[in-house]
Amino acid sequence: MFKQQVSGVVAAGDTAKTSLGTLIVPGDVSKIVGLYCHAVGGPGNTTLENITGIFELESPTDPLPISQFLLDPVVEGVQGASLSAKPWPCDISVRPGMTIQGFITMDMAITLANTCRFQVTYE
Repeated sequence: MFKQQVSGVVAAGDTAKTSLGTLIVPGDVSKIVGLYCHAVGGPGNTTLENITGIFELESPTDPLPISQFLLDPVVEGVQGASLSAKPWPCDISVRPGMTIQGFITMDMAITLANTCRFQVTYE
């Protein structure tokens, strides 16, 4: 049986590494089998922009393997668009109660006020 958690929506920032929030690993799971990060354009959409970024998963309480994932690039326009919510399959060992954090670093300074969230799928 899979369990999932989703972070809250936060401002994505630009080229600075930005925290997307902290999740506490639920009981009776032993590994992360999928991750995704979703970025959505905001009210600053004024021009066409090619945007992408890097999602990172870290833990302040336990060692994790280096976990960096490239978001699929999209062209942002005045109507708004989103970065792909493509899930990344993975096999990362975790323990119940462990703290995990998601981070996003966008590839360029952008004019729109985009927001992000991430999801973790456990087994």
